[in-house]
Amino acid sequence: MYNRQFSPRALIKHPVVYLRRSREDAEREVRTGEDTLAMQREVMERLLREYGLPYDLKVEIGSGDKIAARPIFQQVLHDLRSGLYDSIAVKDISRLTRGDFTDYGTVYDLICSRRIYIITPYRLYDPGNANDLRQIRFELFLSREEFEVIRERMQGAKYAYAMAGKFMGSTPALGYLFNPKTQHLEIAPREAELVRRIFALYINGLGGKEMGYRAIATFLTRSGVPSPRGHARWTPTTVRKILQNPVYVGEIRYRTGSVHKGGRSDREEDEQIVVTSAHEPIVSTEVFEQAQTKARQMRKPATPFDRETSELSGLIRCGKCQRAMVKQTAKSSYQKKDGSVSRYYKEMLWCTTVGCTYVSYRAVEDAILFFLRQLPALSPSELRKHWSAPNPTWGQTTAEDELAHLLRQRSEWEKRLTFVYRNYESGTYSEPEFISRREEVCSQIRQIDLLISRLRQSADPAAMETCGRSERPARPVFLHELYRSQQAAAAKNRLLRGLIESATLRVSAKGRGRRPPAFQLEIAFRLAVLFGESL
Repeated sequence: MYNRQFSPRALIKHPVVYLRRSREDAEREVRTGEDTLAMQREVMERLLREYGLPYDLKVEIGSGDKIAARPIFQQVLHDLRSGLYDSIAVKDISRLTRGDFTDYGTVYDLICSRRIYIITPYRLYDPGNANDLRQIRFELFLSREEFEVIRERMQGAKYAYAMAGKFMGSTPALGYLFNPKTQHLEIAPREAELVRRIFALYINGLGGKEMGYRAIATFLTRSGVPSPRGHARWTPTTVRKILQNPVYVGEIRYRTGSVHKGGRSDREEDEQIVVTSAHEPIVSTEVFEQAQTKARQMRKPATPFDRETSELSGLIRCGKCQRAMVKQTAKSSYQKKDGSVSRYYKEMLWCTTVGCTYVSYRAVEDAILFFLRQLPALSPSELRKHWSAPNPTWGQTTAEDELAHLLRQRSEWEKRLTFVYRNYESGTYSEPEFISRREEVCSQIRQIDLLISRLRQSADPAAMETCGRSERPARPVFLHELYRSQQAAAAKNRLLRGLIESATLRVSAKGRGRRPPAFQLEIAFRLAVLFGESL
């Protein structure tokens, strides 16, 4: 206890005034339109004028429950700890902290260790006085408990609203608008079409090319479509979150996870609030489940939209460092005896760890084909049962199937041509870029038209009309023949990813001169259960 003959006011040399808008102040401003920070400042400055001392003013514009969310207050604590100030002036003690007991202890220990005086409009607290210190502890504890009661009431209201299917988030998902009157989500037609387009690209691909998160993000960026946050560039993470968000089938989910110091973890299912049919869905449940099935069952290569997927994309991992191995193509040349120069392309499968592993790309492909030759033939029905990827041919492709595939490709290229014209009209493309892109797309359309014309000329109209209706015997399918029958590298990759669970490559002997390195390839097939043995 301090000596009564000395007044605490005489000991104060340099106070700091800390102003912060509380949650109650923010609600009051909404109701009345008053500037609560200006009112606090007027009260505290009038109070400090009585002391006749110089003071500094610190204003926290935002509001946070924890000290970590209040950068201005963090600086104030640092200045108090370093001795720059010997006292702090606040409207009331609850403005210091309403955080958890860790924040409570941080403030209390600093006040006691540095004997920081607390100045309020009602009284002056001296930590050297036992009665004042007891009052400080009581008011800090009381403000914390008051905050917990308010939070519990707010959480209870949120639970009730969530159970009624009302939206309790801060920002609606892309494709929805929040109706403040009903507190439900409503469809934004233009954005909803974009969401449906993203699902269609992921499930069906574009122009015969399978689309993953990265490819869709690149496609949307180059099409000039702004991201949900209004940025020009889309990221694969944004696309993935859209494709995995159950809000698009009409669900509202609340309390699905909990935040703690170690990060975020999922709550138990019985603790989560899930309301179906809470609002109008943008995509059907079938479409949403197709996207989730594809994400679970198939390992997608991270191939950019403007590059072709290679046969082994996303399949092989290095046995040394477990990182993905990618295709690298290099142009090489050598001089013949007659003086002429011969040029050729080298295809290698490289580990993405610098200086780790590389082998011949085609040698690895041949090794996989060797494994496929050892597998027995499958009936088309068995293949469909155990492989959920899009049906490539399975030995039964008809003229009608090929025509339908070509027409779908033509439709996608026509859409791409529309994007080209739109970007030119908006000024995204310069005239040379527009002419180049238009010619590229039109060239693809002309090639598809030529294939369609040849197919229609060579096909029997009667057969075209009846094929697919009559029952035809389905011959067994050998997987290595099916692989060889695919023309596009992307189709071969889709087949392998449907068959292979994992593949690991280890180099057993380094190459020397023209002798290539020897390697071991371990493959786990998805169809092992079907054959009843370990493959």
